[in-house]
Amino acid sequence: MDNSRMRIYCAGPLFNQPEREEMTLLATALEDAGFETFLPHRDGLELTKCVEELIRNGLARDRANRVMSEAVFALDVFQVLQSCDVVVANLNGRVPDEGTVSEAAIAWSRGKPVVGYKTDSRTAFGGQDNPLVVGLFDFDLCDSAPKVVAKVEAIARSGICPENRKSAREDEIASRLQLGSEIWRALRGNRGVEGIVEILSGRDPQEAITLTA
Repeated sequence: MDNSRMRIYCAGPLFNQPEREEMTLLATALEDAGFETFLPHRDGLELTKCVEELIRNGLARDRANRVMSEAVFALDVFQVLQSCDVVVANLNGRVPDEGTVSEAAIAWSRGKPVVGYKTDSRTAFGGQDNPLVVGLFDFDLCDSAPKVVAKVEAIARSGICPENRKSAREDEIASRLQLGSEIWRALRGNRGVEGIVEILSGRDPQEAITLTA
């Protein structure tokens, strides 16, 4: 696929100026490589202004806030699942931004390519990132904008169609379910750490189907 035909959803924390500047730099790197981007603070809804306008039009504040929350969620789902081809997720911060993780998970569940970006040295578990987060990115995060661009370019070159990506994701989920089931049976059977290690030692870490490219 031609880079100019691909649209990238740039997800990340946007709560202060440095965070917004970092997201803009990430989007710019992708745009310089020929990709189109969706950057929420530049292209999305202005929440506060819309709420105030709804109130001026007669809605109670609680109702206006609810209406705008639904609008933000709907726009994000549309952009992630239909309008954009890839989600790039900035995971920097003491913990990753919850909205970013949600957007990445929505994309992952439907077979959309997701690319993780992290330069922050802080981790959840003594040098290891939260597996429930990094698992969405095949446990492989990019630590620079050029690496993000390279990974997105590899996705573009792969030429895998959305239908095939969705099918392959279902296969990957089945593989994860199988491993989880084996681990749960070992736990229920009181096989202890030795039983868990036996299961994991005989498993190829690359066995699960991945969709990073």
